[in-house]
Amino acid sequence: MQKRRFAMVAVLLVFLAGCTQTGMYPMYPEQKPRIVFSDWYLRGVFNWWEAKPAYQLQRGNSKWYVDVELIADGQPYDFKFSNANWTLSQTCGGSYKGLRVILSEPTVLSCAEQAENLQFIPKTTATYRFAVTGNTDSQIILTITQL
Repeated sequence: MQKRRFAMVAVLLVFLAGCTQTGMYPMYPEQKPRIVFSDWYLRGVFNWWEAKPAYQLQRGNSKWYVDVELIADGQPYDFKFSNANWTLSQTCGGSYKGLRVILSEPTVLSCAEQAENLQFIPKTTATYRFAVTGNTDSQIILTITQL
């Protein structure tokens, strides 16, 4: 009887010891990588989704921007922001697929796995400024204006 009780206590102790292990997962939240705006490109149907130098963001006073000439044909332009390698942590877009960006209205971007294609439909053929502000510690805001 004592051997059996001892065996049950030993099994219970082994079980409880296993429950106290933290394993390989840290107990603190994972930090999101900071977006590197200087490495970002505006990528979309207007440039075949490529990271072309003409579409790399430039630093302004309080924002990063790129100017793009768009033709107003009534069709939406799909686009996102990312670096040259499409690094997931450096890719930002809409919170859902086809989120429509309205001229001069700020739009909050979603990054990493949540980044879906944004859409913009220009009303007139012109040059448009795609400007972003913010950082990963707060929100990244996109505003498109006509120049």
